[in-house]
Amino acid sequence: MTWSLLTAHRSPLTEVLRLLIAACILAIPETAASQTTAPDSIRSTRAGVYSEAQSARGREIYALNCMSCHTPASHAGPEFTAKWDGRLFWDLYQYVRESMPKSEPGSLTAREYLSVLAYLLKMNGMPGGPDELPADSTALAKIRIEFKPSSDSSRKR
Repeated sequence: MTWSLLTAHRSPLTEVLRLLIAACILAIPETAASQTTAPDSIRSTRAGVYSEAQSARGREIYALNCMSCHTPASHAGPEFTAKWDGRLFWDLYQYVRESMPKSEPGSLTAREYLSVLAYLLKMNGMPGGPDELPADSTALAKIRIEFKPSSDSSRKR
């Protein structure tokens, strides 16, 4: 018998069992991986989520595309802190990407937007780290904007 003849005579129950077994096998690696990953893998912007080189590029891009409408002080003051403290970095990235620059929203590349945001983090006293902010929505959604150390009990959300 050939393979096509063997598969042609399967009962519906056999097909269901075959699909269930395949689904179980496919689910095993995901389950194992989720057990090794911490359930709360959210990082703080205070943990060095951008590189100094990325921030330096962001400063140049900010000067060329943002300073005509914004001063650096407008992104490091109490209003900016009140609006973004405690939120996910992905929210800030989406907002900036969809609405800036005001004359041409969405006109920068993902790398340019991330560089500008790295510069904003630096302006707000966030430390740099060894790696650049990634152009990955899942990774950006795992970064929380925190202007004060998480141990500061006076922090309001």
